Amino acid sequence: MSLIAIPLPDLGEGVTEGEIVKIKVKEGDKIAMDQVLLEVMTDKASMEVPSSIEGLVKKVAVQEGDIVSVGAELFLIELSSQPSQNEKNSQSGKSAQESKEQSSEKPTSQPEDKASKDSSGKQNRQTQAPTPPQNKEPSSKGLSSIPATRKLAQELGINLNSTFKNQAKVERKELLNYIKNQLEGSYGLKPAQQLSSPELPAFKEKDRVPLRGVQRLMFESMTLSKASIPHFTLGESAQADHLIQLRSEMKNRMEKQGLKVGFLPFFIKALIPVIQEFPLFNAVYDSQNKEIVFKEDLNVGFAVDSPQGLMVPVIKQVQNKSLLEIIKEVYEKANQARGGAIPREDLKGASLTLTNLGGIGGMSGTPIIPPLEMAILGIYKIYPQVVKTKSGGYEEKNFMNFSITCDHRFIDGATAVRFLKSFIEKIEEPSLLLL
Repeated sequence: MSLIAIPLPDLGEGVTEGEIVKIKVKEGDKIAMDQVLLEVMTDKASMEVPSSIEGLVKKVAVQEGDIVSVGAELFLIELSSQPSQNEKNSQSGKSAQESKEQSSEKPTSQPEDKASKDSSGKQNRQTQAPTPPQNKEPSSKGLSSIPATRKLAQELGINLNSTFKNQAKVERKELLNYIKNQLEGSYGLKPAQQLSSPELPAFKEKDRVPLRGVQRLMFESMTLSKASIPHFTLGESAQADHLIQLRSEMKNRMEKQGLKVGFLPFFIKALIPVIQEFPLFNAVYDSQNKEIVFKEDLNVGFAVDSPQGLMVPVIKQVQNKSLLEIIKEVYEKANQARGGAIPREDLKGASLTLTNLGGIGGMSGTPIIPPLEMAILGIYKIYPQVVKTKSGGYEEKNFMNFSITCDHRFIDGATAVRFLKSFIEKIEEPSLLLL
């Protein structure tokens, strides 16, 4: 009987671990070449791990919800037939080879730990990580932690290497406890009591669903954002008849090219002149240096309601794109997000996020600001309203509501009102967006 271990493959540059979201086979199952074995998530992007051999699943070494390192054993497979020497090398030696390659890519200030290899030469990923250099402040990427933990630390301005300098690995729970302790010390709060759920009373349960994948990442990111950023929200309405007409004309033309045109591309395009007028909404706070950093490029995120949960694709360098280019990119990235196949890089780097609830029917809301952004723009449904004309008569017009939620540490109410009014001016005269 020949047994081959299937390891977690390389997940992309800089990614060393991932969360097991769904296991699609069980012990005793027969698997075919290229059959999907499980789904793994890194930084909100799901990836499928296929099988490179045929055989029988003898052991499932992981569980859903586990955080697994690249190269770690996922499955133990009994081969259907005796593999060639090349197949043996590609499978049993894959973990060791990936470990050597990743080690060679690390900076010279982080030498390979020779003690972390066993007698066969394979890399042991459970040994202590290399000690970061002491002569300068290292990047948090040098410390062993899952991508989501590093991302949360970056968003909150926490350097993992300096904060946890005596540790080889930082768990998410340790980072959250550190943040809670900092809040308690700075503001006299008791976050451990406020952010934790109360004890559940006795009741008859119907089902339990683990918090995993996109839902877990959203839970952690939004909890920390709301706890650390002082939010305020204000709203305004816009007359939408001209926008409806322009969108209808564009829709008829784009459908011939196989594209669906919603209202979102017009909102993204309208932000370009508004951001030029109010650059603070395209900035980020550098907590390490106590500076506001203004961005050159306008990268706009837009929320997508996908089967995997809330996804936020990002349109990069919006200021350099035409309305037609934005329409095409919104259509493509929204479809990728709903299908769970959007690249990780397309979910990063937003300057400002738009959340559009109008298609579902929301009239107003108070969205939560994503970390590392100054504000979030809320868009709501179109509704008819009877208004009085200049001649004294009455007619029905279409309106829609907008909201802007801002970080009150940097943006005051008057600035937010001016920003929203400038944005609405562009929406009420959308033909100017085509110039």
